[in-house]
Amino acid sequence: MNVLMIAGEEEIHIKPLYQILMKNQCGNIKQCRTLIKHQCVKVNGIIETNMNYLVQQDDVIEVLDKIIHSQPFVYYIMNKPSGYVCANHDTHYPCVTDLLERHDCHCVGRLDKETTGLLLLTNDSSMIKKLLLPQFHVAKKYLVEVQKPLCYELVSIFLQGVIIDGAKQCLPADLVIIDSYHCYVTIHEGKYHQIKKMFLSCQNCVVKLKRVQFAGIDLDDELKLGEYRELTKAEFQKLKEVMIQ
Repeated sequence: MNVLMIAGEEEIHIKPLYQILMKNQCGNIKQCRTLIKHQCVKVNGIIETNMNYLVQQDDVIEVLDKIIHSQPFVYYIMNKPSGYVCANHDTHYPCVTDLLERHDCHCVGRLDKETTGLLLLTNDSSMIKKLLLPQFHVAKKYLVEVQKPLCYELVSIFLQGVIIDGAKQCLPADLVIIDSYHCYVTIHEGKYHQIKKMFLSCQNCVVKLKRVQFAGIDLDDELKLGEYRELTKAEFQKLKEVMIQ
């Protein structure tokens, strides 16, 4: 059974006031900015007309004298189990969002059904879009188990950029051999089944795949398969650093 584990860190979900209104279903961006401009919004009992006011953890927000949620954005790290797809709805398989206690979150990128390990989920669509932009080349590190013994020639082959699907050349990837059948692979893009295809191009086959790091955030060893918790302040900061590179 999945367990929600709260990190207890404060002040990591700071957003402009108009975005907080939008997430609380107060209207679209134009309507929310109009509400603020026309003095319909109070912060801690005082009318706030700065639409870019950064909402803090303990702020009390009122819209037309109705209190709304001041921290509607959530950011989770999950240890994804095998057998779940990274989607919100699927007609054949269970979804990772079924493991959450709330259903407004989406995956930051995707792991295939059999792949386990680190997965980020959030209801902050703007962050998802930014983290998945190709120009950021977000680093993703995997623990890989293969069918045939590894050779050290693969290190240079992966560093040069493996060709998959007959013609597509991947960006340079880092391969660190642990033993004959296990290695770490770090990639900076997210092509469909990329790591599996990279090893297939090298006449080998992936047996198990586990993501252990994303954007500098390590998989929490205390999280059992299917468990999740909120990001800590330090982890959230790493995501912000990636997005401002």
